[in-house]
Amino acid sequence: MQEIVFDNTVLLIGLLLVHLIADFYLQPFSWVESRNTKHAVSPYLYIHSLLHGLLAAVVTLLLGDKISVVNTFYISVSIALTHFIIDLIKSYSKPSTTSFLIDQLAHVLVIFIAFLSVTKQWEESVALLKALNSSQLAVLLAYLAVLKPSSIIIKQLLSPWTDEVMSKPAKRHNIKDTLSLNLEAQQTLALAGQRIGYLERTLMLTFVLLNQFSAIGFLIAAKSIFRFGDLTKHQDRKLTEYVLLGTFTSVAITLVIGLACTYMLDVMPVK
Repeated sequence: MQEIVFDNTVLLIGLLLVHLIADFYLQPFSWVESRNTKHAVSPYLYIHSLLHGLLAAVVTLLLGDKISVVNTFYISVSIALTHFIIDLIKSYSKPSTTSFLIDQLAHVLVIFIAFLSVTKQWEESVALLKALNSSQLAVLLAYLAVLKPSSIIIKQLLSPWTDEVMSKPAKRHNIKDTLSLNLEAQQTLALAGQRIGYLERTLMLTFVLLNQFSAIGFLIAAKSIFRFGDLTKHQDRKLTEYVLLGTFTSVAITLVIGLACTYMLDVMPVK
């Protein structure tokens, strides 16, 4: 297979680096707060967008190989204008992990499109997508499988014990408030547990693909140490068994997916 090489990759890296610096290191929290409250009226939204455009122009002039002044102006204006629009739209959305990821993905996509537009490498980018092979798709499938589908399976397997473990008796003198607090706490804990599970299974899958099974043992041991205090203080055998069941189910599912993936890649670490 012919190797696909992009020209001016140093420019692409430079533009991504500028975005990282301008968006996270040169944007004080007060600017973000002003944007989220004043939206299009916020002066800091304009300053922030112009800063992105100016830095992009400087990087293009310094790192761009045979990039004309017109194309430099095009990159600068397109990045500044789209950054303003994307951040303005984000200012109306509720702060969340999803909105943050969509926002950053949109910015990176604009940078990549601007880069391809001035370097005329659309065919190379399409060829790169077509060059995806079965091994890369198998790894992508494995990582996607250990996230949402595995989370749903684990939740269903633990459902017979979830209500019994999570329910707590309410105090008689204020039963409505206590039930409300218990429900809110359970929802928060469930969401936090889900995120922890995502990270846990992602790390374990990575260790399996790297044939580092000892690291999985270290991860499980570290989690057990952190949870030991909570479990002993709670003095509830049911909760302890519930946590252990959830952990071992998560580990088992991830190992099965990881070993299946390594088998597909023909690098099975366990003979």
